[in-house]
Amino acid sequence: MNLFRRNDGHHGSWAPRPGRHRIILATVIVCALVLVDSLSGGGIRSIARAGGSLVWRWGISIEGAIYGSGFFRTRRALLAENSALTEQVAQFQERAAAYRVLQDENAALREILRVSEISRGKGKDSGITAPIISSFRASPYGTFQIGAGTSDSVSPGNLVLSAEDFVIGRIEVVDAHASLVKEIFAPNTLTDAVLHGVGVAVLGQGGGNARADVPRQADVAVGDPVISATLGSRAIGIVGNVSEDSGNAYRRVQIYLPVNLSVLKFVYIVKQ
Repeated sequence: MNLFRRNDGHHGSWAPRPGRHRIILATVIVCALVLVDSLSGGGIRSIARAGGSLVWRWGISIEGAIYGSGFFRTRRALLAENSALTEQVAQFQERAAAYRVLQDENAALREILRVSEISRGKGKDSGITAPIISSFRASPYGTFQIGAGTSDSVSPGNLVLSAEDFVIGRIEVVDAHASLVKEIFAPNTLTDAVLHGVGVAVLGQGGGNARADVPRQADVAVGDPVISATLGSRAIGIVGNVSEDSGNAYRRVQIYLPVNLSVLKFVYIVKQ
């Protein structure tokens, strides 16, 4: 048995691959062009250069037409204009916020001015308005700072009032342009006061809160004002709650200062 295949004339003939056909064809064309260019004295190269120059001029013309139309210039101008408008909007927003701040401050100052007029009407000493320059929550000892001092005739012991004429505290330490105020309701601070004709000792608990004990027979109700004669007969707080205990001869009264200390910006300083 013959294990080798016999090669006939069809299988044994050499057949070029398709890729070789393209290479041979390209070679023949290049050679033909070179031959024709040589015979024509460089005519083929002149035609090629002329065609390339024409294509280049067309490209320049199209580019000039595009830039001449202002498309790219207009786009750059729009981007610059949008950037400028964005910056202007941010400036307007900042100015609007600053205007609102000034409105709030003016409203607070008008309230303080009203306190000054009320004090003059009652024959009390006039005072000055001072800004608060530290947070009420910054100190655990019930103190805060104001922007007025000895240069403004502020001295230790001066009363610090709210816009509604409630006593907030006293000036404790004074510098040239700033003063430390101790709150009336600072922790463990005692203040003599009167509640419905009954003398009480008000013990501060901090955060604008205090407490006092009154006899059971005293007519005390929620909302009653707490007045301190030692502070110019001014109010220092309002009754917020009264604890009832049948087994005790006294009732526990919770007192609070009806002033939102966290948003207070200005106070009024008067001499006692």
